[in-house]
Amino acid sequence: MNVKELDKLLQSWGKFWASRESLQGYASTSVTERCCQVMRTGIWASSDKHLFSHQADQVYVPEWVKDIDRCVEQLPTPQRLVINRRYIKAVRLTNTERIALWHAQAQILSVY
Repeated sequence: MNVKELDKLLQSWGKFWASRESLQGYASTSVTERCCQVMRTGIWASSDKHLFSHQADQVYVPEWVKDIDRCVEQLPTPQRLVINRRYIKAVRLTNTERIALWHAQAQILSVY
């Protein structure tokens, strides 16, 4: 795999996670905790109903995405952040961040 192929793969990976963040969101409260809150308060808000189908542990993650996740998790924190900014958040990088991105890509290529 070369750098261009890795870049395309990371773009697909970033779009996958960006779509999960923007379209579904993640519930910070577990289903059990939310049910207990409803039973304690007796209040069932219609805005809460979406939480039951959007738990973070219920997100289907394809195997190829998991493979990239494992590679990215091995990177130092600054490189993980720049990968996140570039591919998931789609932020324009500064020159310093671009250098960090190149280092991150080189490390991913060495383990992928």
